[in-house]
Amino acid sequence: MLIPFTKYQALGNSFIVLDRIHRRGRLKRFGQLAVDICDRTIGVGADGLLVVSGREEPYRVDIYNADGSWAEKSGNGVRIAAMHLRNRGLVDDRRCRMRTGSGDSHIRFFAGSDRQLTISASLGKAVFEAWEIPVDTSEKYFIDRRIVRDGVPHSVSAVSVGNPHLVLFCNDFDFDWKALGAKLETDALFPSRINVGFVVVCDSRHIEVRDWERGVGPTGSSGTGAAAAVVIAAVRQFTERRVSVATLAGLLDVAWDVASDEITIKGPVTFVCEGQYDRRT
Repeated sequence: MLIPFTKYQALGNSFIVLDRIHRRGRLKRFGQLAVDICDRTIGVGADGLLVVSGREEPYRVDIYNADGSWAEKSGNGVRIAAMHLRNRGLVDDRRCRMRTGSGDSHIRFFAGSDRQLTISASLGKAVFEAWEIPVDTSEKYFIDRRIVRDGVPHSVSAVSVGNPHLVLFCNDFDFDWKALGAKLETDALFPSRINVGFVVVCDSRHIEVRDWERGVGPTGSSGTGAAAAVVIAAVRQFTERRVSVATLAGLLDVAWDVASDEITIKGPVTFVCEGQYDRRT
């Protein structure tokens, strides 16, 4: 079975787009396809699969991680899906609206081409209530809380920006943050698992982030991860609410608006390739 696909990346965070516009299909069957097609050895290779569907705007994007699990939202993923629709001529070349599993995202297109384009996406409001993130605690909020794992204390903060995130501040990245991210993702404190961001504050307008994504592992960047890092940094008064976030693959701008409380991310999206995936099972 030949499956047409298109691949994009946003600051090293790669996704394969499966175009289901004007087609019928049961979304639950795409989990295994995500595992197969995202495999970097026997598949195309990516951090996740985006299933874009609908008959008119707002089109819907369903996000599947490389392990087949479904994700509520992806800041980079929704921007990639929007670029794909723009390239197909299905949305306006200046702005559009995308539907995700945790609400609508307003998209704006800036300078670029159908190969690389600067795109912004609204991610909604941050959620701090622990039970909604969710965190298994009796406390209302889980901000700057001390946990001890393998005998090592860590100060952590949890927030949801459409999906759950744990943020840890550190002096540098000269430690095995990947091993720690893997442990924290599946910690019993987080019944739905959690994305983990390690953050170095450079100054009030600049931070650097390393991302461990739930169901994926280490990624070049994470849109919602950058948003979560800025929100927690601002809450803890380490930074302002408009911050440039340095990732392994480049810069992402994050703004947390005072008046509306809405979070917006802005950065580049790049077309990688297109083709047909031969699924033999």
